[in-house]
Amino acid sequence: MKPLFSFLPGFFYALLFSAFIVLFGCHPPVLPDGCNKWVVNDQLSEPVLRKITVDGLEKNPANLKIKSSEKYLAIELEPTVVDSYRFKLNNRSLNSCWITTPYPQIHFTFLQGGTYTLDYATIKNHTSSPHKTLYFQVEEALVEKAWFYPSLATSILLILGAIVYFWTLYNIRQKLKMQHVRSRIAADLHDEVSSDLSSISISMVTLERRTKDASTEFTGVVREIQQTLSETQNNLADTVWAIKPDKDSSGELFQRMHKFARQMFVNGDTKLIFLNTIPASKSLNINMEQRHNIFKIFKEVIHNIYKHAQATEVEIKIFPHPEGFGMIITDNGIGFDPAAEREGNGISNYQWRAKESFIDFNLESAPGKGTRIEMIVPQF
Repeated sequence: MKPLFSFLPGFFYALLFSAFIVLFGCHPPVLPDGCNKWVVNDQLSEPVLRKITVDGLEKNPANLKIKSSEKYLAIELEPTVVDSYRFKLNNRSLNSCWITTPYPQIHFTFLQGGTYTLDYATIKNHTSSPHKTLYFQVEEALVEKAWFYPSLATSILLILGAIVYFWTLYNIRQKLKMQHVRSRIAADLHDEVSSDLSSISISMVTLERRTKDASTEFTGVVREIQQTLSETQNNLADTVWAIKPDKDSSGELFQRMHKFARQMFVNGDTKLIFLNTIPASKSLNINMEQRHNIFKIFKEVIHNIYKHAQATEVEIKIFPHPEGFGMIITDNGIGFDPAAEREGNGISNYQWRAKESFIDFNLESAPGKGTRIEMIVPQF
């Protein structure tokens, strides 16, 4: 057990510390010599103002006004037989102590704008003469005006607003210009290239009818040409659709995907399930290049399922995602080994198109287990 008075040493030190604070810490600070009061001796003669100069030019003390561009003020008293001289400068925001100097002059530089008073007196035998006062005014500089900083801030905001306005206007004009170019290209492709391809296709059909007695080899070549023309027309139609400005919406993309999948499986034994949980009122910010690549990937996936998967059911899900939207395509077909070598370029096409549009693409498949493709499409 500790002694009853074991706490006394700590208490004693605390008491000494408190006494030190009371005796020394609570005393008011000692003022500089110039701030202490001086005994005024009426027998001492009052100081006489000799000369005032501003930036080297002499001024009249009766009506002393200093311009904002004038920076150097010098005040000189008549020398007398005294110990020293003292000066005290005051204005609305300044209340300084007395400045004691052995010389009968004092200098000030870079005074702020306002009305000032300068008290001055002489000192002899530790007594002061009655002080005299000089009144003068310093003109406010531009940056000291009350309206300067609000005006400066307003001007900066107006300039920034003008920059944003003209930049936005420039972007709008560029977009309108680009839409005009896209509309013209789409019209040219549709009116010229597409019509030419249609004419060639019709000519090939006519040629096939007129050569019924031709060799089987010749007929096969004609049909291959017809098929190539048909595929070219379809690709051209997709390109025209992709670059048309009035088709720049996610709703148009999903409708076209649904229509294409329905056309592919309408006459077959494959059941199609198409689920789109993105509200029709929600417009996703996807650009022309993304829209084109997404549809190309989708078409190639559906084509491969139709031609190779032997699936009885295909499910397509489109859903919202924090980055934009997601899409999952699954089938219950025969599947394949994604790592195995094959003649086509389907998978590589998927990958480079997805990479080009910053699409997160993932393919999962195995022999006998169907195929699952997932894409996450970001917005811009």
